[in-house]
Amino acid sequence: MRGTRGELRAPARRPDLDGLYSRAAAFEYPERNPVIVIPGILGSKLVDAATGTIVWGAFGGGAADPETPEGARLVALPMREGAPLEALTDEVRPAGALDRVKIDVLGLPLELTAYAQILATLGIGGYRDQTLAQAGAIQYGNGHFTCFQFDYDWRRDNVENARRLDAFIREKRAQVQREIASRFGVIDHDVHFDIIAHSMGGLVTRYFLRYGTQDLPADGSLPESSWAGARATSTRWC
Repeated sequence: MRGTRGELRAPARRPDLDGLYSRAAAFEYPERNPVIVIPGILGSKLVDAATGTIVWGAFGGGAADPETPEGARLVALPMREGAPLEALTDEVRPAGALDRVKIDVLGLPLELTAYAQILATLGIGGYRDQTLAQAGAIQYGNGHFTCFQFDYDWRRDNVENARRLDAFIREKRAQVQREIASRFGVIDHDVHFDIIAHSMGGLVTRYFLRYGTQDLPADGSLPESSWAGARATSTRWC
């Protein structure tokens, strides 16, 4: 290869990014705050637990068809006159964040990234998401306890999902504490979480941090702003 003056130059070498990032991604220490990624509305896959039918998240075929009575019933929330929302339940459950969406356009299969790029960027920084750790080229070390996805039924009330977030954080906090105790010998480490939330996920997070698991008062006012969620679970919102 010759330069502008005719001198010989070595061909450009492509850096081994996988090799460079793998070492950083596998590095662990207790002070690293685990990350929770919370998608926005429509960002969580929904599945009918009774039949295994995908209610939302299998675009291009294989999901419930809202044009049919059965499909419309699965996609919609159940309704009953005079019943409170918490009593209107069905078998539809969240089944993971939609990091990728596969669709068919004119018979051609296409794959669109939803939250995969966010998770991949976190992975480069060492925050390992289990799904990407299994599929990606970067080696994220042994185990998975630094990055979690909080999926939720976005059809339902944000207060209800804030309560689910509370339980989720408590569960993951105990898991991270067990991992840190096993790997580093630190017992009952004061685990803090950094939350990355999009759209409605941010609304769920804000309600949880500010009001904890309190319900909305019957008179239509707001609950007491106690920041109970932030204190109870040692959570920081980024």
